[in-house]
Amino acid sequence: MEIKIWGIIEGPTSIEEFDEDYEVPDGSNYFMLCKVEIDDEIEEDNFWFEDFDDAYEWVKHFSKTVEPLIIDMGTYPEYN
Repeated sequence: MEIKIWGIIEGPTSIEEFDEDYEVPDGSNYFMLCKVEIDDEIEEDNFWFEDFDDAYEWVKHFSKTVEPLIIDMGTYPEYN
């Protein structure tokens, strides 16, 4: 499955500021709320990062282009 990230709605934010009743994935220290396309449907979803610099790479991407980031979920065994 392929996910297209079209933009960042909020973040990167430390998980210490995460106020929802939601299980945070192990090793995650930051998250971002993003606008995503999954199976031709646009929705919002959280993405989790171990460190700020990894999350900020997405911020830099969207500051330069409107092209989506594309993630092939087939490379993540926990999603198959």
